[in-house]
Amino acid sequence: MAVNLRKGERVSLSSRSSKVNGIIVGLGWDSAQMGSAAVDCDASAILCGLNRKAYDVIYFGKARSQNDAVVYTGDSRTGDGSGEDEQIYINFTKLPPTAGLIVVAVNIYDAKAKRQHFGMINNAFVQVRNWKTGEQMCRFNLTDNYSGMTGIIAAEIVRSADGWDFVPMGQPIPEASRLQSIVKLYQ
Repeated sequence: MAVNLRKGERVSLSSRSSKVNGIIVGLGWDSAQMGSAAVDCDASAILCGLNRKAYDVIYFGKARSQNDAVVYTGDSRTGDGSGEDEQIYINFTKLPPTAGLIVVAVNIYDAKAKRQHFGMINNAFVQVRNWKTGEQMCRFNLTDNYSGMTGIIAAEIVRSADGWDFVPMGQPIPEASRLQSIVKLYQ
């Protein structure tokens, strides 16, 4: 059974399902304003070492990490349809032992030039599913007022003593028209 989480709660992915070797992190959203240009949200994974410093970034421009430990499956430029709009696969068995943190972020591509922000979308969420069974393990609805913000650190996946934990963040970033604005926070 899936757990609906609030900001800052922590759930062990290992205790949610036996033999979790990998997960699918799915992000979804719906456009709130009709008649304007579609809001192009882009999911990304910032891979950090045990020191919380970034060593790789997976996103629409670089879809695979070394050894395919983290794979970005494709870019939805509109958020149309129901369910997950973008997915990131994470294979825990392929991550190096020095990996300590995976930051799941989302930003609006070219937001500043298009004058877009997260107040222009509805029903945003991040969820984790077991990649073998498809079972939803946990979900975090991004329900805060993100008006004026162009990026969000949605969640962190943190190495723990018994495997990996999911921590919903919902941390807004005022200007993240380019992903590098978020990556800089982990350098």
